[in-house]
Amino acid sequence: MSWPSVWRGPAGLTFRLCLRTSAAPTTIALFIALIANVASEPDLINGSPAAAATPWLTLPLLVVAVACCLCAAHAWPTFALRQPGADTVRRLERSPFGGRGAVIAGALLAQLALSGPLAIGLGAWLDAPNHARRHYEVVAPEQPVLQGKGTNVTFRIEGKPTVDAIWMRPRASLPTGDGATEVTITADGERLASTPIAFSESGALMRVAIQPQPLSQFTLTQTAGSVPLYFAPNTVTAVGAADLPTWANSLLLALIATWTSAITLTIAALIGLGTGWATLATAICCLQFVQWIGNTGPIANALLAVMRGQWLL
Repeated sequence: MSWPSVWRGPAGLTFRLCLRTSAAPTTIALFIALIANVASEPDLINGSPAAAATPWLTLPLLVVAVACCLCAAHAWPTFALRQPGADTVRRLERSPFGGRGAVIAGALLAQLALSGPLAIGLGAWLDAPNHARRHYEVVAPEQPVLQGKGTNVTFRIEGKPTVDAIWMRPRASLPTGDGATEVTITADGERLASTPIAFSESGALMRVAIQPQPLSQFTLTQTAGSVPLYFAPNTVTAVGAADLPTWANSLLLALIATWTSAITLTIAALIGLGTGWATLATAICCLQFVQWIGNTGPIANALLAVMRGQWLL
């Protein structure tokens, strides 16, 4: 199949139609996001992280995804029952999917063409970190608790990556005496941080910079204090030393956003076999909502990771 025939076929037609149809709502959503960010800028300057601006990155990308899905499903007659022109399409399209696969491909390409530049430009506008770094999950023992002077917890890192920071956000229990709990970080008997780290409240995030080095494990030891600390899953993170381009991270985000639409349109194609347009449109909106807002897929975490400077791969 030649490129001219693809361009004139269902994929090319859907691609062009989705670009035209999605441009206006995307532009409106973008202006709303920019205005909302400017209005909330004093709060962000007063110490809130860039991740607080994640909703303003989410809004236009979500609008692009929903607009492209609705446009593709509405434009192709066989996506829903009793659509005008469905019989003509069935006579022309001999494939078992009735051209739905090509239509989905065109819609996804249109979404990627819009959301890629949007994610890069808007991420920079919202002050996403200039570089992204890999975050490595650490493996804790069965009882990762510090509850007295001399107690320790050892964490393992798969693959022995090069690390230059350790982030900790433990949960704190009621103190049993006076003074914040002080913790030292060691690996192979050597201190990774020159001064102890003090924890006095639950959920406080400590970013501890260390000399870049390959690490397979490290140990936290309580040296003073009376606040018991519990290191729940995902509360300790090893941060890689390499700086990776944020624009590439934003492109990965656009790909993940497009993946949500691939899931939505695939399910919609099945739903449309037995429903009309109104039901199908409702299903598309609901499928996108639960993925983006309901946090049932990877997109919500990916949005937050980009704004935190966390590499998505």
